[in-house]
Amino acid sequence: MNNLRRIFVTAGIMLGITLSGLSTAAVVDPVVARGKKVLYVYNQIKLEKAKAMVPPPADPKRIPALETWRRNDNKAIDFLKSLGFVVTSADESSPIEAAQNQDLIIISESVDALDIGTKYRNVPVPLITFENDLLGELGMTALKNGRDYGTDENQRFLWLVNAPHPLAAGLAAGIQNVLNDENLKMNWGKPGLGAITIATLRGEPDKAAIFAYEKGATMNSEFLAPARRLSFFLWQDTFEQLRPEGLALFRAAVLWTVTRPD
Repeated sequence: MNNLRRIFVTAGIMLGITLSGLSTAAVVDPVVARGKKVLYVYNQIKLEKAKAMVPPPADPKRIPALETWRRNDNKAIDFLKSLGFVVTSADESSPIEAAQNQDLIIISESVDALDIGTKYRNVPVPLITFENDLLGELGMTALKNGRDYGTDENQRFLWLVNAPHPLAAGLAAGIQNVLNDENLKMNWGKPGLGAITIATLRGEPDKAAIFAYEKGATMNSEFLAPARRLSFFLWQDTFEQLRPEGLALFRAAVLWTVTRPD
């Protein structure tokens, strides 16, 4: 078994998924992950506050939902570690200095975007965001929620529009089934002309589910990307719902973003 397939097997066991139907063609060098430092930014207080409330939250679904979000963040962190990354956790209140000497910043959808704002906009460190409410603050799209970025419900398919690109993870162009359930949420944005669009929502060609900018590329309002920037479609509870195709796209996203441009 080669090293690339072994990585997928390990991740598959951890996440409860299989490898059926997944191409294992090497499109991004997996070695780039080894020893690279990732700052993973996610909410670290909502669950604890909800559990400490007296009386408990009025909504009985609140704590189970927050537990699901935390579990998904933990599984994403475990997957990054399985690739060889060294992961440091941070929350919304962590100072910008936490990003110093990091090789990659990942912002989870579990954060409160208002508490982060433009904190990471100018940081010259490659960055991935799942939180679409930060796309405008990061300069990756314009600023209007529902027009320039948003979340669609009842999703599970992507339309892969840039299959030769390394971010396509060796998957074929066209429809890809990336989530286990058809009733899940998927984030999207409408990037500028300087973006690399990899996948859109099915039937929504103007809603990009995966898109990226190279360092120096023109983003919104002529803002130049300080380093590689990438938006990935995950919602708070969908990392553990990724099918092998979706996990392959996530793996390609983190490896490509942390790789130095040629």
